[in-house]
Amino acid sequence: MQDVMVQCKKCGNRVPSSSLKLDIDERMVICPDCIKNKGIHKEIKEEVFHKKEEKAVEEEKTSKIAHKCTSCGYKFRIDSETKVPRNCPYCNARVMGF
Repeated sequence: MQDVMVQCKKCGNRVPSSSLKLDIDERMVICPDCIKNKGIHKEIKEEVFHKKEEKAVEEEKTSKIAHKCTSCGYKFRIDSETKVPRNCPYCNARVMGF
């Protein structure tokens, strides 16, 4: 019995219908090549983007100072370089000092 050839929904390649797999992340049926490439792309994406995100988080932590509003007691962070926010995000009281 000959297997029916169908088109992969992701890459458009024609493959036997028995080789297609349901990919939960993509929410579609894709071919084995797309599944292999997905693993490779996922590893590369994690390696590249997590390093960039970690640097951004470190920079954000270093440039912000913890502050407690004297009027309402709300705790928030103020950017030490730009002095933003100038008012409490909760009660809108003016920030007098650090």
